[in-house]
Amino acid sequence: MTRLGSAPTTVSPSERIFVGSEVRESQIFGKGLFAAQDVKKGTIVCSFTLGAKVMTEQTYVQACDDGIMPIMRTGTRYAGRYFTFGNEDAPYNFINHSFTPNLLCHCGVVLALQDIGCSEELTLDYRFLIDTIDIAAYDDAPTGRPIRGFPAKEAMLRSARLLIRLLEEVEEWDG
Repeated sequence: MTRLGSAPTTVSPSERIFVGSEVRESQIFGKGLFAAQDVKKGTIVCSFTLGAKVMTEQTYVQACDDGIMPIMRTGTRYAGRYFTFGNEDAPYNFINHSFTPNLLCHCGVVLALQDIGCSEELTLDYRFLIDTIDIAAYDDAPTGRPIRGFPAKEAMLRSARLLIRLLEEVEEWDG
C-alpha cells in the first residue's frame, strides 16, 4: 500500500485489519481509512500489536524528540509505559483522530464503539495512543486544538471503562 496518487486502496480483511477497508482522501486530514463494509458495534477492527515491536515509553519519547519518523508515525500506547511500533504498511496507520471517535483502542486492540456504515471514516481518539509530552505533534484537524495524550494510568482506566460499557451494551458479542 502506498500514499502516492489519489486512487483509493481497498484492503480486504487480513492479519492486520479484520474488516474490509479503503484508504482514500479524508475530510478530516490527508488520507483516512474508511469502512468498505458495515461494521457492527463491538467488532474487533484490528490489533496494533500483531507483528509490531514493543518499546518503553522512555524510548518512545526519545525517538519522538529525535524525530525518528517510523516510530513517530506508527508508535501507539500499548499498555502502561509500553508502546508498540512498526507495521508501517498497515492500513490502520491511516486512521485519523477524532475527539468523538467511532473506534476504541484498549491495549492495542481496536473495537467499533458504534455501528459503522460502509464508506464511513474510521476514527480514534489519539489521546489514548500518544504520550503526554506529544503536545503540538498532533492537532485536531477540524478545531486546530492540540491533542495531548493521557497519562498511562488514565489511558488504561478510561479505555477499560469504555470497553466495559461497550461490551455491556452489545447483546451477543463474539468479537
